[in-house]
Amino acid sequence: MLIRIIITPQKSLNIDVMQELFLTCPGGLETICENELKTIGILNTRIKPGGVSIFGEEETIFKINLWTRTGVRLLVKIDHFECRNKNELYQGVHQIDWNSIFTTQNTFSVNGFFRSEDESLRNTHYATLVCKDAIVDRFKKECNSRPDVNKLDPQFHIFVHVHHNRGTVYLNSSGSPLYKRGYRRGKMHKASMNEALAAGIMLLTGWNGSTPLYDPMCGSGTLSIEAMMIAANYAPGLIRSKFAFMNWKFFDPHDWNNLISNAKDSIKRQIKPEIFASDIRRDAIQMAKENYRNIRDLSHSIMWDVQSVTDLEPDENPGMIVMNPPYGERTGEMESLKILYKGIGDMLKTNCQGYSAYLFTASSELMKQVGLKTSRRIPLRNGNLECRLLKYDLYAGSKKGKYMDNKS
Repeated sequence: MLIRIIITPQKSLNIDVMQELFLTCPGGLETICENELKTIGILNTRIKPGGVSIFGEEETIFKINLWTRTGVRLLVKIDHFECRNKNELYQGVHQIDWNSIFTTQNTFSVNGFFRSEDESLRNTHYATLVCKDAIVDRFKKECNSRPDVNKLDPQFHIFVHVHHNRGTVYLNSSGSPLYKRGYRRGKMHKASMNEALAAGIMLLTGWNGSTPLYDPMCGSGTLSIEAMMIAANYAPGLIRSKFAFMNWKFFDPHDWNNLISNAKDSIKRQIKPEIFASDIRRDAIQMAKENYRNIRDLSHSIMWDVQSVTDLEPDENPGMIVMNPPYGERTGEMESLKILYKGIGDMLKTNCQGYSAYLFTASSELMKQVGLKTSRRIPLRNGNLECRLLKYDLYAGSKKGKYMDNKS
């Protein structure tokens, strides 16, 4: 029997009733994102560009923020309206009962995505100012006072989406992006892969901890750490202490604490997956170790080593290799990177027989240098970069590894 759930615009918010939600994710991971929602019992889903649409209540909001690995922001829909110009944008935002959602004592911010034929709405900064003014004016009219804007650490995060003459207003239940788990506390390279993308890559490979995993260009350790969290069934939201929904009038700490307790109980503490992470830079390995130590209640060991990717010689047991080499963003890097990618291809052919290897890159020119036939090419986005996750199936053989027994 098919049950159709019809949601009408609220113009206010009540998470005790069914709400329309939207979970954003990195481009190319929409199917993976939906699949992981199904594993935690979220079934009313539909894939859309850039994320997954969901119907749910308070518990759904809590569970997704706690458990999603590939999601970036969980947005709760408040209202939608026709939006062909700045006046309709103002009126659409102004009509919402904001005082039922937060008070003049709270702080808020407005962010958005604006794509319109109207020239005034093509400027994101101007359009968000229109939305901010609409909210402030509504409070002034009803309360004779107004809440303050806080762009850095607001209590309420409002997101406005305008496309095809339609405006939609959401409340961001996550706050800061969910890929900010909380374990990466040192200075990160500007090209570092975010945690949601790293988790998505590991889920795309299908690795589940039953075979050895090698990450020979681990950098700050994100791929290896996310892999261990997947294998151990460790909810990524356990690391964070702060979500935007905790400031909502409807937040029930008792329900949230029950979910936290259940998530801790579900950690697979007895498993011992073999993860070997290495990098040519000693400071990168030190940072990766520190990041891993920041994860509470996860005592599983990752084997860390300092070595060049071209010196990798994995053990003879079949396993998997995942790597994220540089893409060549800076001028003058390309020639040296061609040598690196060729060396990676030679290493895979010579030392990694019987393994599956995955290489993530944004450069079609550098892909060619590997010199191996891909069995799969998966399009993904890393920020604004069009990327590919390349899979190589390497012929069988055997090699002995030389990894240091350097446990975290």
